[in-house]
Amino acid sequence: MPKNVDQTIRELMSIILNIEAASIDDGTSMDNTPGWDSANHINLILALEDEFSISFEVSEFELMVSFFDLVQVVEAKL
Repeated sequence: MPKNVDQTIRELMSIILNIEAASIDDGTSMDNTPGWDSANHINLILALEDEFSISFEVSEFELMVSFFDLVQVVEAKL
């Protein structure tokens, strides 16, 4: 398994969404994160696929709307 999944996702979110990694927690979601729009959601999904060498179904995109959800879905794929 690659380096810590939580930390890797946090780093990617920080870069793509232009937010402090330290501010990202389980409650960080599309609803409360200004930079997390539909375009950046796609960028984030693509970055996760690339980073972890996995692929997501379109139906999963819609479930991955918070940091907590991202970690759960990625870990299930590893």
